Amino acid sequence: MSSDIDRPSPSSPRPADPQGSPAFDADGNGLPDGAWVNDQRKQANAMGAGLQFGAVICLFALLGNWLDGKFDTKPWLLVAGVLLGFVGGTISLLKKFK
Repeated sequence: MSSDIDRPSPSSPRPADPQGSPAFDADGNGLPDGAWVNDQRKQANAMGAGLQFGAVICLFALLGNWLDGKFDTKPWLLVAGVLLGFVGGTISLLKKFK
């Protein structure tokens, strides 16, 4: 059973943001402002780049550790994997934010 008491009708206007947040346009209809959307995109790109950087290093470290176990060269391939992951992640970051 659904109650229509608390549900606004689809034709009713959206309430304005009471705090005057920049996330809402000047008309107060609850639509995001273009500048706010661009800021959110930049933040999402930065977070994604950081996660990618960390994931590349971890992946190469795991590969180096696995190769160390296979060839009995501990810890040299692990160190090489971390360094290679760091270099690869840095190159990826530089390309992304160039």
